[in-house]
Amino acid sequence: MNTIYTICIVIASCLLLSAQAANPVFFCQCYCGANSTVFPLPTEDPKPCLLCTKQMCIDSVTDGTCDGIKDSTCPSVDFKGLCFARDSYKDEAIVWSFLVLTFSLVAVAAVKPRVEEWWKKRNNYASFSTTSY
Repeated sequence: MNTIYTICIVIASCLLLSAQAANPVFFCQCYCGANSTVFPLPTEDPKPCLLCTKQMCIDSVTDGTCDGIKDSTCPSVDFKGLCFARDSYKDEAIVWSFLVLTFSLVAVAAVKPRVEEWWKKRNNYASFSTTSY
């Protein structure tokens, strides 16, 4: 049983290391009234979410449109920006932890009957009966 725990710990540590090697992508979602447009942010900056400002939204919208709405119906004062990340470290760690836990439980459930059978046979061979006079 200790072997199973050791294997699970090794797999979990490998998955956490791979989750730390992930490269999250940051986006700026610019809202203009009821519509929104998403723009990728450069990842070279240590804090890319600081670039997601109202001015960045205004500069990034092409031809003064925000998903088809002209600037006259959506003045520049209505632009709002929201920064978010996809494939972040936390999201990946949660998904991988769930997968490892699920597959580990399935593996234990598949192996448990065979281990119990082996254990019973082992104990029967090692046991002896006493006789009373």
